[in-house]
Amino acid sequence: MSTPPQFPPGPPPSMQPPPKKGLSGCAIAAIVAAVGGFVSIFVIAILAAIALPAYNQYLVRSQIASVLPKLQPLQQAIDDYHALHGACPPDNAAVGVSPILSYGLDANATRSAIVRVSTSPQARCSVVVSFRNVTALPPNATLTLESDNGQWRCSANVADTLLPPQCRAGTPATP
Repeated sequence: MSTPPQFPPGPPPSMQPPPKKGLSGCAIAAIVAAVGGFVSIFVIAILAAIALPAYNQYLVRSQIASVLPKLQPLQQAIDDYHALHGACPPDNAAVGVSPILSYGLDANATRSAIVRVSTSPQARCSVVVSFRNVTALPPNATLTLESDNGQWRCSANVADTLLPPQCRAGTPATP
């Protein structure tokens, strides 16, 4: 009887299981993180697209509104002048203010409001405020306060949404 041929011993059987088919846990986590990142960027972009214009509108409205309390003494001086002289003051000097009356609207005074006393085409006493370097306002933006027998009304050549509530659509702006 013959003995079967002897083969050299082979490598020991592997103790590791065969590799799994599909993605590893790290790959799945990376995909989830990437999708989450894109979604969060998308949500932040939408919020910024809504919030930034609203903030800018609020900022302009607050800058315009900050001028109104400063004009109250001037409105009173105009009413007093009209009661004394029976006519509107012709200019700033007639009511005792600087010919170029300017109010800074920010800490650096880079944005400003130039105030001018005049008479409207309807022969009403008026205060015309011209705004300089105010974001979102056209270069010729003005706010006009007109007195009709002591009752002051606002008008402006800017959108009502940029005006403070007391100056929207002819709302009374009494001192």
